[in-house]
Amino acid sequence: MSAEEPPRLPVAPVDPAVGAALRTASRLALAVCVAAVAYLAFAPLDAPPVFSYDKSNHLLAFAVMAWLADASWPGPAVARLRWALLLGYGLLIELVQSQLPYRDFSLLDLVANVLGIGMYLLLRATALRVRAAVVG
Repeated sequence: MSAEEPPRLPVAPVDPAVGAALRTASRLALAVCVAAVAYLAFAPLDAPPVFSYDKSNHLLAFAVMAWLADASWPGPAVARLRWALLLGYGLLIELVQSQLPYRDFSLLDLVANVLGIGMYLLLRATALRVRAAVVG
């Protein structure tokens, strides 16, 4: 190792049983998150529940759901399906809201959903680059 090269950390292989348990826990957390988002999207609330700016809630919710979906069904083989289903869920929310007397369809909400997924993907790519630089 040269003086310019950062130290490398050893990486232990993940036990397949642990990986399966993490995927199962992620799927359960994703189901809870999807249900919570549906409730918040369809309930007649006077104000957004987390941030005062509604688009921030969309951004955060879809970033978290992207993370959970990625952990639930990892790998590039299902990536397009994973993101398509998540975006479809966002569209379904807006279509249902368009039928509710106290809600409206919002294209900006869909944009915030896409940005939330994109934010997660950017954070994941950054984390993988940092890990590769540290671990090797």
